[in-house]
Amino acid sequence: MFGRNKLTHEGTATVVSSSSANHHVTWTSGGFHYSKFDLVLDVQPLGAMAFRAPAEASFAIMYSPDVGEQLKVRCNPETQKVEVDVDDDPRFNVKLQNKVQHDTLEAQRQRDLAAPPGTPPASQTRFGSSPGSDEMLDPELRELMRLEEEERRRGGQPGA
Repeated sequence: MFGRNKLTHEGTATVVSSSSANHHVTWTSGGFHYSKFDLVLDVQPLGAMAFRAPAEASFAIMYSPDVGEQLKVRCNPETQKVEVDVDDDPRFNVKLQNKVQHDTLEAQRQRDLAAPPGTPPASQTRFGSSPGSDEMLDPELRELMRLEEEERRRGGQPGA
C-alpha cells in the first residue's frame, strides 16, 4: 500500500506527443514564458518492461520538447506513473542553456584574444546580433529567420 505511488525506476522516455493546448495559463520567469505541457511518452525504465504513459511537465515555451526527443524520467512501471526530470538537461533547462551559451561565447572571446593581430574573429556579427548568437540557433529557426528577412526585403509580397 505505501510503496504503490513511489517512483521506483529511472529511465528514458521518447516524446510521442507534446501539447500545451489544455493549459491556458502561462507565466513569465527570468524573461521566458512557461507553460505546462501534456506529454505522451514511450518510457524505457532501467530493469523493467517499456510502456506508454501520459505525463505533465512545465517548460519554457522556447525550450519545450519536440516529438522524438529523449527525456530523462523517473517512473513506476507497476502503476505507469511517470515524472519528467530535465533539471540536468541544458536542452530544456533555461539556466543550463544560458550557461552553455555564456561558456561558448566566452570560449570564442578567449580564442579571439589569443589570436595574432589581423586574424579573423572566431565568429562574425550579422544584423547587429551579438557574436556567436546565430550559431546558437536551431537550423530550422535560422532558415525561418532567413525566409522572413527575405520576405521583408520584398516588401511583404508573397512570391514577389
